[in-house]
Amino acid sequence: AGGGASVVFADTISDLGGGAELANYGEYSGDPSETLTYEYAKTILELMTRHAHADGKVLIVGGGIANFTNVADTFKGIIRALHNFAGLLREHKIRVYVRRGGLN
Repeated sequence: AGGGASVVFADTISDLGGGAELANYGEYSGDPSETLTYEYAKTILELMTRHAHADGKVLIVGGGIANFTNVADTFKGIIRALHNFAGLLREHKIRVYVRRGGLN
């Protein structure tokens, strides 16, 4: 998601003592296409599934109100990537949490 909400998520995790556990922080904004969000999500999932962690891992996909991003279109790309990686996500015990607002 864009900088506002994603920064709040990262700051909150850090404030609650989990800052050392944050392996990656990323965002997308500017009304990216389904293809761009698919490629972005695919890259993140490739990195997350490269090495297993005994306790598993967590992926948070979140964002606030979208002013000019078509949430439905961007999530089509994210969902496609999650479907393609479903087996590896289960194998690596990766939990996915989604919180996304938007106008559409």
